[in-house]
Amino acid sequence: MYSDDEASNQPVVNPNIKIADSNGNVRPINGDSEDAEKKRQKFNSCQEAFTKLYELKDAAIPLLVEHLDDKRQSINFRNHYMGNSVGDACFWNIYFQLVDQPRDYSKYGYSRKGRDGENHPKPYWEGTPFDDAGGLKEWLDANKELNYLEMQIECVQWLLDREKLIGASDADSYFLNILPLEIRILERRLENGDDVKAELDRLIEIRDKRLEDQIPKKLLPDN
Repeated sequence: MYSDDEASNQPVVNPNIKIADSNGNVRPINGDSEDAEKKRQKFNSCQEAFTKLYELKDAAIPLLVEHLDDKRQSINFRNHYMGNSVGDACFWNIYFQLVDQPRDYSKYGYSRKGRDGENHPKPYWEGTPFDDAGGLKEWLDANKELNYLEMQIECVQWLLDREKLIGASDADSYFLNILPLEIRILERRLENGDDVKAELDRLIEIRDKRLEDQIPKKLLPDN
């Protein structure tokens, strides 16, 4: 929580940013006053709390759910998203935990070219795995029999299904937008006790050796 005040629709500017004046002297964006230092401490505390809750994994989810409707001011945890309340921070913490994106998946940006040669918004800008259930709380209730790994698998599968609908404009696109998600799902399934090691090893070899001839043809342009 950054403030007890009700959240505005404007992100809190990171007070750790430094700017240079006309003489090239660098200083914190909010200056060096005692009030500015308090703002920096509050901002850093929000980031630290978010990270600690994320690292607690499923143990943190009940607490995060309790505060989904908390309207107090927090800081922004998703780029280009105007919600900045404590509830928003809790939502994105759960989202980032469950939509378990690997580091080698996708690139920053709103859209990418698909199999049809047209630009398509990336799935994570168009919705979330929770939308069809009516929201995050409803999704969690509908999937309460799943363990943490199974919830991650469900959410990454949601993302993978939509990336496959877009398809790949070329081999590079497949290795960036689709294969990492396929591998992540198998990694989590293996952790969950499923017999998928052989398939996981096969996909890792395709990735590491960039075996373009192993890309499913239906995901690539017809020509």
